[in-house]
Amino acid sequence: MRVMIWNSARGGMRSVVDAYRRDGFIERENVRLIAAYCDGGFLRRQIVLLAALVEFAWLLATRRIELVHIHAAMRGSFWRKHLFASLARTFRVPVILHLHGSEMRQFYEAQRPQVQHLIRRNLEKSDRVLVLSESWRSFIERIAPAARITVVPNYVTVPARPAADGRDGAEVLFLGLVGPRKGTFDLIEAFAGVAARHPAARLTVGGNGEVEKAATLVGERGLGAQVSLAGWVDGEGKTRLLERSSIYALPSYNEGLPMSVLEAMAAELAVVTTRVGGIPELITDGVDGLLLEPGDKQGLEASLDLLLGDGERRRAIAAAGRRRVETTYSDEVVLPLLHRIYAEVAR
Repeated sequence: MRVMIWNSARGGMRSVVDAYRRDGFIERENVRLIAAYCDGGFLRRQIVLLAALVEFAWLLATRRIELVHIHAAMRGSFWRKHLFASLARTFRVPVILHLHGSEMRQFYEAQRPQVQHLIRRNLEKSDRVLVLSESWRSFIERIAPAARITVVPNYVTVPARPAADGRDGAEVLFLGLVGPRKGTFDLIEAFAGVAARHPAARLTVGGNGEVEKAATLVGERGLGAQVSLAGWVDGEGKTRLLERSSIYALPSYNEGLPMSVLEAMAAELAVVTTRVGGIPELITDGVDGLLLEPGDKQGLEASLDLLLGDGERRRAIAAAGRRRVETTYSDEVVLPLLHRIYAEVAR
C-alpha cells in the first residue's frame, strides 16, 4: 500500500489530489489518502490532525505501507507534515516530500539558523523531493545540496475543445484566495481603468478570503454593474465560469505553479499573470500568455485593454496556451512521470 498525506482544505493542493482521484491515479497505484488538515475551526483541525497521525502510526506499525507521498506547503503545513515524515523514517518507510505553496524562499529565510537546519535535514533525508518548477529546484539545491530532487509540475486534464465562438470576449475571470498576495485588489483597480472603455466587459472574482474588502473596493470604484463576487467556486460551477470566460487574470505576488492558470489555459482562455514562481517556465510572454511584474497595475490595465479590444490576438494567445498545456502539463505527461518515481522509490 502507498499512503498519501494531503490537505483537504480548499486550494491548489486539494485540486492536485482531486485530479489524481478523478484520473484514476489513486486507484491504479493502490494509494490510501489520509487528510492531515481541513477547512473549519481550530478544534476541528486538531481533531483531524490527531486522527490522521493515529491512523498513519497504526498502518506503519502493522507494516502495511510501502511508501508515503507527503504533500506539504509552508509554515504550519510544513511542520505538520514533518511529523508524518519523521514517523515514516522511524519505520524505514521511503518518503516522497512534494512541495507546494508559493513562499518557500521567504519561509526558509525567515527562520533562525537552528530551524533552517531542521528544514534542510527534512529535505535531505527524504527519499525524493518533488518540486513544481526548475526555479524551485535551483533554490532547494542551494539550501539542501544532498536532496534528491525531481521536477513534477502540476497538471490538468485538458477538456474537450470548448465552443470558443460562443464566448463574447468580454468576460474576465479571477479564481483564488481573495487578497493582496493573489493581486485581487490590483486587478479590481486595473479593471476600473478599462471598464469605461469597454462597457460590455465583466469581471468575475471567484474565491474566499477578503471578500468584504473586495466588495468595498468595487463599490468605491463604481463597478457594481460590471464586477461580481462569486465566492468560492469549484466543480461544475468552476467549469461553467471557465467555459463562458475569455480572459483569465491572476496578478499574484507569489506563486508556485498555480492550478488555476493551468485550468484556464486548458480551457482556452487568454491568460494575463505575473513573473513569479514557476509561471515564467509555463508561459512565454506574448505567445501563450501575457506576463507582468507583480504590482504593475498600469501594465495589467494595458494587458486587459489589449485582450478586450483585439479579439484576434486574444484567440491566438488562448489557443497557444491550450497547446502548451497539452504538450507539457497534461495528465498524459505528468502521471507517467509520477508512476516512475513511485516505482524507483519503492524499490
